[in-house]
Amino acid sequence: MPFSSADLATELRTLRKGRGMQAPRIGDEVGPALRELCAITESDSHASIRDKVGNKLHTLSEKLPDDLRTIFRTTLALHGDTQGQFLNDRVKLLANKFTRDVRTIRRRMDEAFDLLAENAIATEPRGQRSSAGHDWYVQRFEAVLRLDRTTPECFERRTIVAEHDGLDRIRVSITLPLPTGTHGHGLPELHVEPYFGAELIGRQRHPGNRFVFELRLPVTLSAGESHEYGLVMRLPDGQGMRPHYVFFPERPCEAFDLRVRFPLTNTPAEVQLVPGVFHRAIDDPASSGGTVPVDAVHEVHVTFSNLMSGYGYGLRWAEYA
Repeated sequence: MPFSSADLATELRTLRKGRGMQAPRIGDEVGPALRELCAITESDSHASIRDKVGNKLHTLSEKLPDDLRTIFRTTLALHGDTQGQFLNDRVKLLANKFTRDVRTIRRRMDEAFDLLAENAIATEPRGQRSSAGHDWYVQRFEAVLRLDRTTPECFERRTIVAEHDGLDRIRVSITLPLPTGTHGHGLPELHVEPYFGAELIGRQRHPGNRFVFELRLPVTLSAGESHEYGLVMRLPDGQGMRPHYVFFPERPCEAFDLRVRFPLTNTPAEVQLVPGVFHRAIDDPASSGGTVPVDAVHEVHVTFSNLMSGYGYGLRWAEYA
């Protein structure tokens, strides 16, 4: 999936905020251009993402002039021993080091980001960027979330396309945020089983309540061949869920179709569209793409196309009892 130098520079400006590269959940801060540039996959942990992005940016920053290289690395807290926990602290450190005012240092930061992004585009062939880290992509993803059952249940149906010969197994992931009000007590659980087109052969739990499932396909795919499979996911009885369903594609996805069926006697007053946001903005009202009407059978249906890796797409609603 191609990206521009402006896209990359914008993501670097976002990444510099707070603790920069030393943020505890760095994967939530890394946007689609960086994910593609650094060949980040759905199985990568936050630590692995930090290593991949850090190594790539360190290498690219070698081509910057000496002063901009120092400013770039310090701004992003690229190395763990960088002094200054937060961005304002690092800006002041740089201002003292170069005997410049804060406004000048911030301009130099932008210069460093723009120059590195331009160099990255020039040195990364377009075709290589578009397939980096991917051996398959999602042609179509359909999800039906049923909240009118005794426990939430989701039916997912995907059509995937192999990008290389010999694809006979895939890995998919899902993250379950803790329900509001749990205050971090207790880990959410998730029951997953295929209902056609695949066999579940592996299951791992990663930090941050992220589940990764390994699936065996019934046939070995060659490059360009497609395959369809379905999974059903259920929460244990009594386990709540956050009031949203948001899909974060970790590889190219051409189309996403989502339907949420609410309880007939307890339908939320308002459902909002999530049109493509970062992890941290899922619950931010300012990131809403507007409201979506609930139909006569208490369902909401939305579709998305040409999804960008690293951004979230879906629906959120007011919590109900």
